[in-house]
Amino acid sequence: MKFAPNSVYKKPSEDISVLFRIISRRSWDELQSWHKALPGSRVEHVMKGTGIFVLIVSPGGTRELSR
Repeated sequence: MKFAPNSVYKKPSEDISVLFRIISRRSWDELQSWHKALPGSRVEHVMKGTGIFVLIVSPGGTRELSR
């Protein structure tokens, strides 16, 4: 019987996007803590006036965290 490898996806090919709705200072701090924890990530404002931001993690951006 063969076992599956530790990681199914050796080299991720797509960005991961996480949406955040900023409703308080605490939610802003949560977004910033994710951004700081994920190397190579970036934060973008989706639409002015909505308080919606997206955290974009490039392929392999979480590789260091999994080790």
